[in-house]
Amino acid sequence: MRWKDESGTKWRLRQQRLAWPRWVKPEVAFEHAPSGLGDDPISAIIALPFLLVFAVMLPFWLAELLLRLLLAPFVAVLRLAGAIPYRLKLYKAGRLTGSYSADGHGELVRLRHELRRMGSPAGGGH
Repeated sequence: MRWKDESGTKWRLRQQRLAWPRWVKPEVAFEHAPSGLGDDPISAIIALPFLLVFAVMLPFWLAELLLRLLLAPFVAVLRLAGAIPYRLKLYKAGRLTGSYSADGHGELVRLRHELRRMGSPAGGGH
């Protein structure tokens, strides 16, 4: 959710969609990717670190994706019941200003409306 307040300041409220943060991040492999490869044998040597990291990380990415897909229905039910909190992060002009958690869907809706109405929440997160 994005909006501007009366002074023109840009606000953004992001909800963490998954029950836990990503463990395996694909950025790790792509940091090792070479910028350009030619037809010479040196290009293959330059690409070797990327290929190695990618080959090692790919099974972990796939396993984590499969685990998330299998657990998604259970997590959704637990979130609705309030057993797993929803996590929200509020950004003002691109900077994180607070982190919040809401137990259950009703509290999530109330908190999102409150944060949007207030623009700048008083006193950090809960």
